[in-house]
Amino acid sequence: MLHLIKKGDNMWDPFDEKKTPKEKFFEIVYHANKNLVIEELEDVFKRLAALEVIAAECVGEDNVDQKINEVIFSKSDEVEGVETDLYIHTMANILTKNE
Repeated sequence: MLHLIKKGDNMWDPFDEKKTPKEKFFEIVYHANKNLVIEELEDVFKRLAALEVIAAECVGEDNVDQKINEVIFSKSDEVEGVETDLYIHTMANILTKNE
């Protein structure tokens, strides 16, 4: 069962539909157990590093930044959707470990 995080005199609801997943993520990062947040962010950076290695293998090390910028520009909707999914996934991992 998900426990709501106490924020002042109000209970903070991670399912508040008025906030974006990004806004909810940062609220959780600011209020959750620091060690759990660090652990989850270390996992995110490890995955990012692995993706950088994969990208370098696929397009060449000197072309990674250019290819990333091309994808961000040409597939912005898809990138935004994946980014939102990553915020939700990371937030869920932190909340699950915080219980």
